[in-house]
Amino acid sequence: MKKQLFFLAALLMTVSSVCAQQKAGTFSITPKIGVTASNFSGNMPINVAYVVIPQMSPSESLIFHTLSEENMVKAGGIGFNESKNKFGFTAGVEAQYQFSKIIGLSLGVFYTQQGASYDTKKFSETSNDGVKVAINDNLKINLNSITMPILANVYIWKGLAVKAGLQPELAVSKKTGGDVTISYQGQSLSAVHSDVEGIKSFSLSVPVGVSYEYKNMVADLRYNIGVTDLRKDGDAGWGGNNSRSTSQNRTLSFTVGYKFEL
Repeated sequence: MKKQLFFLAALLMTVSSVCAQQKAGTFSITPKIGVTASNFSGNMPINVAYVVIPQMSPSESLIFHTLSEENMVKAGGIGFNESKNKFGFTAGVEAQYQFSKIIGLSLGVFYTQQGASYDTKKFSETSNDGVKVAINDNLKINLNSITMPILANVYIWKGLAVKAGLQPELAVSKKTGGDVTISYQGQSLSAVHSDVEGIKSFSLSVPVGVSYEYKNMVADLRYNIGVTDLRKDGDAGWGGNNSRSTSQNRTLSFTVGYKFEL
């Protein structure tokens, strides 16, 4: 145990001696831009629902018309559970105060594209009622969010820093995307976007990452681990399954920026 403590103390002294000589008491602003790869943990299904109302002539009475199999309302839906990474971009700015040569605290505001993609390209299915659903590309859940990372930055070697903190996220736009065509009796209708109702607008994540600074240029690799449930109702109402399920954001981002010291 004493040897382990001695080794840890020696390691900390070494890290302190080779760390970047950041100027204590300084303030800086760093605009950044980059790319993201995002997905959901747990179960976050996407559903294509439809209602087909057959046309009726003006002379037909809505009260006394006899319904047949041809003019019955057709309704149904198709669901997909397995999500994969969706790529997007992020842009924003971070302000940092350097408390000492080793430790700094930063606060940022970013516009970040999050969400997930589903492997549905060229999917086609015809129901027993004769309604055909064709999906021409991968369906996506698009969350366009304002993210606000609050990070502790620890400089361990020259311009190399490790960081961790807390990030509130506010989804300002929640939509599904994908080219979907619904066909019935020779008529078809296409849809590209629709609003998402079952996902919460506010969430929290824990960002962890590493950055490197060279002559005011900053490269930053960060992984944001969602810690709050995005789903409003779990699995209730999905496929007749009433068990509770949770889903969180998972976002990997890489950004580059230029650091202005004030």
